[in-house]
Amino acid sequence: MTTKRTILVLFCIVSLRIAAQKQQSQFNDIYHFIENVELFKLNQTEAHTRCFSYNSVKEALNYNKVNSPHAISLNGMWKFNFSNTPEDAPMEFFTHAYNDKKWSLINVPSNWEMQGFGDPLFRNEVHPFQSNPPFVPREYNPTGLYRKSFSVPSNWKGKRIYLRMEKTASASFVWVNGQEVGYNEGAQEPAEYDITEFVNSGKNLLAVKVIKYSDGVYLECQDYWRMAGVFDDVWLYAKPNIQISDWYATTDLDENYRNAELKIEMTINNLSKKNAAGYKIRTSLFDANNTIIESITLENIVINSKDLKHFIQSKKISNPKKWTAETPNLYRLTMELINASGKIEEVVTARIGFKETEIRNQVFYLNGKAIKLNGINTHMQHPDLGHTMDDATIRKDFELFKRFNINCIRISHYPPVTRYLELADEYGFYLIDETGDEAHATEYLCDKTEWEPMYRDRAKRMVMRDRNHASILFWSAGNESGEGKNICAVIDEGRKYDKTRYWMYGGNAFAHSCEDIIGPRYPSPFELKAQIGLVPESVDSRPSLWTNTYRWQEMAVVDWTSIGI
Repeated sequence: MTTKRTILVLFCIVSLRIAAQKQQSQFNDIYHFIENVELFKLNQTEAHTRCFSYNSVKEALNYNKVNSPHAISLNGMWKFNFSNTPEDAPMEFFTHAYNDKKWSLINVPSNWEMQGFGDPLFRNEVHPFQSNPPFVPREYNPTGLYRKSFSVPSNWKGKRIYLRMEKTASASFVWVNGQEVGYNEGAQEPAEYDITEFVNSGKNLLAVKVIKYSDGVYLECQDYWRMAGVFDDVWLYAKPNIQISDWYATTDLDENYRNAELKIEMTINNLSKKNAAGYKIRTSLFDANNTIIESITLENIVINSKDLKHFIQSKKISNPKKWTAETPNLYRLTMELINASGKIEEVVTARIGFKETEIRNQVFYLNGKAIKLNGINTHMQHPDLGHTMDDATIRKDFELFKRFNINCIRISHYPPVTRYLELADEYGFYLIDETGDEAHATEYLCDKTEWEPMYRDRAKRMVMRDRNHASILFWSAGNESGEGKNICAVIDEGRKYDKTRYWMYGGNAFAHSCEDIIGPRYPSPFELKAQIGLVPESVDSRPSLWTNTYRWQEMAVVDWTSIGI
């Protein structure tokens, strides 16, 4: 009898401990996250341009992140479980002890609807459920559980380790080895986590819970197929404790648009426990043949422990080849962080183009010349892959566009995959990179103060990720999200991180007070002449971009005729 009582007491203690652990888990109350406008990300790194590490300049000049010794793709087959609601999903799926042998396999990246789970729905101006922000449907809210095992290379020991998920729709909770890591909303923006404290030298488990409908989808009513899942690249990458965490290159052309001042703003983060003194930053510029053009070195820099510092380097460049759609001349930058002993801690690299945009007398200029934009809208949409894009499709689109003299692409209505930007730099296309906000079904949200941080965050993540790409001609503050103050907040936020480009907005009104380049959006020829062609600069000094859009499900085609552009 005593033994039975002892066993019963022990069972009760264990049960209470498990219950207490569950109670303490902040991820248990999912509605606190997915119906909370104030909580749209948790434990993420600061937004930044993507910069993987290389060991040397020679290695970096190959510019192939897949072959970087400090980056691992987690793309491929994952274990997957689908439920109609979050409540139907297994609770402890993120632990090592959980048995997933009966789970399905799913390819990452992909939308689960394209893999046989759930239902792909096309919607234009409405959601697939009754709009009631910030609330989401309880009776049907598809939920996907993902599990992936990975190992950390031995040469990553002592480094910071990051998990980067480029695009996940819509809300995602992340665990590593059973421990809560972070949370994200925003289907089209990257989410990145420092997982150094969660990984070990052996086998590790990454678990992700993705919920299709969160309050974030009220800014994702983007005239397209409504699908969910981890649909873009997933990366593990390592960096030294003292690291280049971000950089930003600008090219200021002189009054003759011949010579340039190249300015590099670099952020160095010291995540170690020691102050770092005697470090160097060496930035080098290479031409298309990998011949060095210029090199700049900052000597004897000091970064205190747990501190983050910004440094600026600049150099006059004599008559660099300019970047345009017709002449997509690219240069290679390498940025070396060198310690006091002369050892290279890491090298970061990317391609840049020399260009400058201006607005004068109602005219938009690139490198001192007025340009004509013959453009098209595009969605990241594939008939078999859904919202996942592959190189072959992007290249096929670009080659088709070139054949028909299309030189400008508006990304409707969210930032594209990073590979799209890299190839646009290379092929020569003017891109209008658009913030991922479209509150089409609930446009009044653009005047709601409590939604402003979410609007701003999406602009910040877009600009910080994409601002170093030559192909981006100017930015868009979103599409059909109303005409209120939060559109001004988007533009205000974006200007903090890039002062070299202008802003438009894809609203339905004739123009928005905060945009630099105005519509009108759907004008008649008479309205175009009366409201734009005959308006003097003293009344409105802004250039105009005339958009006339024809939609066929996920495809959007636009014939852009510009006045003053």
